[in-house]
Amino acid sequence: MLPLPDLDILRDEYQEARLLTWARAWLEKEELAPGIHASDLLDRRLAYWRKVEPKEPTERQVWLWLTGRVLHHFVIDSVSSGHRPEQADEGTHAALGILYSPDTFVDGRPVELKTNRAFREPEPHKLREEYGHYLEQLCTYMVLENVLEGCLWVFHINLQEEETRRTFPEPRCYRVTVTDEQFYAFEHTLAEARDQLAHALEAKDPSALPLCRAWLCGTNCAWWTSCQPPGRWPNPNRRQWPQ
Repeated sequence: MLPLPDLDILRDEYQEARLLTWARAWLEKEELAPGIHASDLLDRRLAYWRKVEPKEPTERQVWLWLTGRVLHHFVIDSVSSGHRPEQADEGTHAALGILYSPDTFVDGRPVELKTNRAFREPEPHKLREEYGHYLEQLCTYMVLENVLEGCLWVFHINLQEEETRRTFPEPRCYRVTVTDEQFYAFEHTLAEARDQLAHALEAKDPSALPLCRAWLCGTNCAWWTSCQPPGRWPNPNRRQWPQ
């Protein structure tokens, strides 16, 4: 160890504000093409409000998105090099009237890469339940790419050792397959979701769109007062919402 002098250490909030400005500017380099995106179909009511009443991301969202995008870039560039510094996926594709941007491909299979801050990983029998949001997006890519198999890569950045309680980053990779029957059923589901969102946007009326997942809804949502979700508004207590 080196002996340190008696340092004067002060938090510099001005530099933090500048860093936030730079981070916002970097995130805005990659603009979404106009149209309905695969991610819009997962929570269509939220997608509606994002398009009709766009808002600047909060400071918390900026840092969460920045962390995810940086990790995405380094992972996809390790799989196939040559990506631009701001690139965090394999670019925009289109199929069935839906725009989509797979994170990367391995042996012709789409890969969905997610960062996860949980201290533990799900038990095998709970993967579908706890990773449902991830799997919806992956299955969407599989249908749009016309393949029966895809890959889910979950990068746990805070996985905790049972014995020491120390946290460390570690990936979990899963191979996900569907049958022909499941493929066509999900394709039909995507087409219905696409048309439902398109109609709501055209009519400027989100009332027919399903409510978002509970953890996305409430006072933490920027559109809580604009949306006024039936059965939830104006009560922010999720435990009291209808199941």
